[in-house]
Amino acid sequence: MYFLMKYLPMILRGFVLTVQVTFFGVLMGLALGILLAIGDLYGGRVISTVIKLYVEFFRGSPLIVQLFIFYYSVPNLLGILLDSFTVGLAVFALNSAAYQKGYIKGAMESVFEDQMTAALSLGLTRAQAIRHVVLPQALRIVIPAWSNEFCSLAKSTAALLVIAVPELTSALKAISSWTWRVLETYAFGALIYLVWISAVMKVLDVIYNKVKIHEIEVTA
Repeated sequence: MYFLMKYLPMILRGFVLTVQVTFFGVLMGLALGILLAIGDLYGGRVISTVIKLYVEFFRGSPLIVQLFIFYYSVPNLLGILLDSFTVGLAVFALNSAAYQKGYIKGAMESVFEDQMTAALSLGLTRAQAIRHVVLPQALRIVIPAWSNEFCSLAKSTAALLVIAVPELTSALKAISSWTWRVLETYAFGALIYLVWISAVMKVLDVIYNKVKIHEIEVTA
């Protein structure tokens, strides 16, 4: 694989973009997922219905279709210009939020109902009870599912090549077309994905083992 040495800067730039999109998608998806879960649980029928439609769209349609819609159609409808990287960040965050909403809602529901009742009886508002009692436990419970979401999203970044984001797989595709060393190029790329995804998932596993609530567990 020595022929890849001169392409390492290009591969590194692609890897950095992949990492950026993955972490932005997962972290922003977590924030949006929390809001969606709370809205679904406590927002009433109308809000819950809107959230369900949102979730159905992003979970029920291919990621590539979502990228095409937001890259080609949405800018035309709104009369704005969006670069491919910005579109990628937005779509991955919105897509991840749809999945994380389900994980977080399940984790919140697994927290004992009497804890909410006790918090309300102590004079906390519902919002305060969610913030100080329910969410701190739910976010610890959801780590295994969150780890799986990270893994899935990291691998899905390869889809960004369809809107010309120069992420890792896009860089590998270009290099393989220039060198005709397809097997070696993609094998090297697969190794990069394997190492960094495994490393992050191991870190998350260590964190979960330190903070998990033994009485309450949710299977991802």
